[in-house]
Amino acid sequence: MLLTLLGGCMVCSYWAANLMWVLLVANWLLEGRWEEKWRMAKESRLLQAVVGLWLLYALSFLWGLHMAEWLSGMQTVLPLLAVPAVLLTTRPPTGQARRTILWLYTGTVAVVAAIGVVRLLTLDGISYREAVPFISHIRFALHCCLALVICLTEAGRGRWRWGAWLLASGLLAFVLVIRSYTAVGVLASMSLVLALRSANRRRWTALWAALALAGVATVALETRNYYRLVPLATEPLQDHTANGRPYSHRQDGLVENGNYVHNYVCREEMQAEWTRRGGQPLDEPTASGYPLEASLIRYLNALGLTKDSLGVATLTETQMNEVERGVANPVYEHGWPVKRMVYVMLFEYENYRHYNAVAGFTVLQRLELWRAAWRVFLQHPWVGTGLGGLKKALEAELGAMESPLQGRGMYPHNQYLTWLCMFGIVGMVLIVVLFMRTLRGIGRQSAVVVAWMVAMAVSCLTENTLGTLAGILLFGWFMAFRR
Repeated sequence: MLLTLLGGCMVCSYWAANLMWVLLVANWLLEGRWEEKWRMAKESRLLQAVVGLWLLYALSFLWGLHMAEWLSGMQTVLPLLAVPAVLLTTRPPTGQARRTILWLYTGTVAVVAAIGVVRLLTLDGISYREAVPFISHIRFALHCCLALVICLTEAGRGRWRWGAWLLASGLLAFVLVIRSYTAVGVLASMSLVLALRSANRRRWTALWAALALAGVATVALETRNYYRLVPLATEPLQDHTANGRPYSHRQDGLVENGNYVHNYVCREEMQAEWTRRGGQPLDEPTASGYPLEASLIRYLNALGLTKDSLGVATLTETQMNEVERGVANPVYEHGWPVKRMVYVMLFEYENYRHYNAVAGFTVLQRLELWRAAWRVFLQHPWVGTGLGGLKKALEAELGAMESPLQGRGMYPHNQYLTWLCMFGIVGMVLIVVLFMRTLRGIGRQSAVVVAWMVAMAVSCLTENTLGTLAGILLFGWFMAFRR
């Protein structure tokens, strides 16, 4: 019962999840059976790896020498030791109990996803990042990925299989709606690994392989569409508007939706026509905080129009309202989810390529943080900065790089780089050795456990998955289902 409640709480509420894992530990302490628990602990390579990792966190105070940061970090990673210790020394649920727990977990994820859809449809100005009110949208997307696998492998048996397939489709759609690049990478990796794992079962191999290939083909097609030049971008540049005013052509090569963003700009005409039509002043920010003039230029550009009076006159009232809300590209509002994700990522890449811009860009911020974290590692290569020293060391490097990300108190957004910076080469080698030992016997694990392992490994490439309670509980909870 406590395991089931923890599975629901970690999706729904930070405080309830905290309470449930404490109750889980308390129940474990009260139930006794210490000889059996000790035997299971000695036999569990996964528990040994987790204990070794936790001890690295604890002992890193010896060389980190930042007591306040160390204490804060140890408070965060306390459940990283407690939850696996409980679940890996407790008999795993089997048979109907196992299926019931997985069904309830999947149902909870589905309900929270439904709440997210309702919020997106009914609340004005809400961001996709705020769709799920109880948990980070990135962490919740990982739950959706695992619930999807449960639907297709565990819950999708017998007479409910069509309902399970429908639910899996809905969860996939929601992952795309909340634009989690990490979750998309996790899904692709899961599909590949599960296809290889089920090579002797053609139906499942075909399913997982088809999912992986469909994802790659879709991204390739949308990338091609993004860079396919519209007629305006291929014609010789005109010097003047239809009204005889001069155009500004920056010709920096910045492309969006197949058109050059800073070509064919006449701010005088654009301002006059926008004001005539009752638009808000272009020197004000939009409702989302994005500069209104920049939003209008990009919106016109995405439609393949000139940025002058003729272009503004072409806009409908609905399109003007979208510009004032900060929608800089109609694809972001009306394109299907994969198209939105690809176009956002490519626009970020174009800005980085031409202007070296990173602030405000999800993918590029990570690249900047990784670069700074690598420089921190090079300064502390053997034993790292310790748990308490990483934040200050990373902030110092961002300052030395004159990065726009300095002063934000950010971490590397890569769990492996975080460990490398904290524990150096010595600690990282120990972590790799400990966790590689846990892969022995992976062929006997269920598809759900394999998918969980893939999700954890891949998410750590772009997130500090084990640096938050939500990530730690996701890491620990699925340990209950190992065989």
